[in-house]
Amino acid sequence: MLDDWIYFHLPRIFCGLGFTVNPVFVYLIFTENHAKFGNYRFLLLFFALFNLTYSVVNVIVPLDIHTYLYCFFLITQNGWFVEHSEFNFNKMTIRCFLVAASYAILLIHFVYRYQAIHNSSLTRNAFHWYMLFSIFVFALYFGVWYAICYFPGQANMEIREYIRDEFRETYGNNSTDFNMLGALFMEGSDETRFRSWLAVVLWTSVSTVSIIMFVALAITIVTQLKKMTRSASKKTSKFQVDLLRALVVQTVIPIVISFSPCLLCWYSPMFGVQLPRSFNYFEVSALGVFAFVDPVAITLSLPIFCKRIFSVCRHPTAMFTAGKSSSDHVTQ
Repeated sequence: MLDDWIYFHLPRIFCGLGFTVNPVFVYLIFTENHAKFGNYRFLLLFFALFNLTYSVVNVIVPLDIHTYLYCFFLITQNGWFVEHSEFNFNKMTIRCFLVAASYAILLIHFVYRYQAIHNSSLTRNAFHWYMLFSIFVFALYFGVWYAICYFPGQANMEIREYIRDEFRETYGNNSTDFNMLGALFMEGSDETRFRSWLAVVLWTSVSTVSIIMFVALAITIVTQLKKMTRSASKKTSKFQVDLLRALVVQTVIPIVISFSPCLLCWYSPMFGVQLPRSFNYFEVSALGVFAFVDPVAITLSLPIFCKRIFSVCRHPTAMFTAGKSSSDHVTQ
């Protein structure tokens, strides 16, 4: 069945690709001349570890998204945490947060690039304080997202009753037997509709505000880079531009394959538009892709890594020696 591929085989394939790509990504970073990346390599390491964690959780807690008339809902499809319980609902909520956590990580990276381009001590001598700031940002995103997920309630009985027939037809089970996070925008009580609208608006606000901060920081960094070209060496300026370009690519991918499908899932039921089941499959698949696509895109966006990767085809030992032989000194 197609469901077996989407919810059982694909997460495992994505996980395998993630555990193939991310260690190579980390190896390239830490075998490159340390002066090039400086402390930024530790943020990239954190990013890679997050990707590996995301890949594993995607296997353990596979999500399914479905829309029906004026309602959308998420359930845990297969795995160990399917049965309806408070504990399993918490696991599903944490799984949902990992999608939003990419915004926290990207914000941490953009702030670091902003500080580095201004030669801040936070990126050099006081990096431990920056790591504490990073942990705070990550925890803040988690707290906000977790609270919003609980605000509409665990898909209360009104929603479960609303989708009962559709759920049985689609899944062949009773809607009350599954953990569920959902929203009902019409044809429900005032309280249910209010909680549903508010939760979706808050989810959208968190994502939108994050993207606005990314754009504002990127514009500020570009402006500073233009000033930097007058005083810094050509190699230093070019490498800073390469890092910013890689960060932009790193940002665009989760927005396109994570945020955009979520928007369609959240807002189409507001107008009574029921997305086809095939699109639900696409949404679920897209949410599992970025953990291995993003590091590949970043690697291909940095010329120093591209040269090492492509030189392997000609000289198999180049992967192990190129980074060590570099003598460029660029403080990050």
